[in-house]
Amino acid sequence: MVKKTIKIKATLKLIGRYYEAEGKTLQETIFNLKPPVAKTIGVLTLKKGELERLKILQPRVIMGLWGKQSKTMQDVAMKHINLLFSDFDD
Repeated sequence: MVKKTIKIKATLKLIGRYYEAEGKTLQETIFNLKPPVAKTIGVLTLKKGELERLKILQPRVIMGLWGKQSKTMQDVAMKHINLLFSDFDD
């Protein structure tokens, strides 16, 4: 039996612009988004098949994921995303 992998699609809205990416895992999908860093609130939408979630991200999470931060700050921000979207990774 072949298990079909459903890709996760992400859309990030920052300052009126949309950035899109997709990947097999939540972490891969998030890091495939390449927005220019803006210290502002963002809206992240994730879709996986029928499942769809929309969350508002704080500026410190945006800066932690895509800004010029330390690896520790990036890990903390990614943990926050994993908690918000825990039902996307199997």
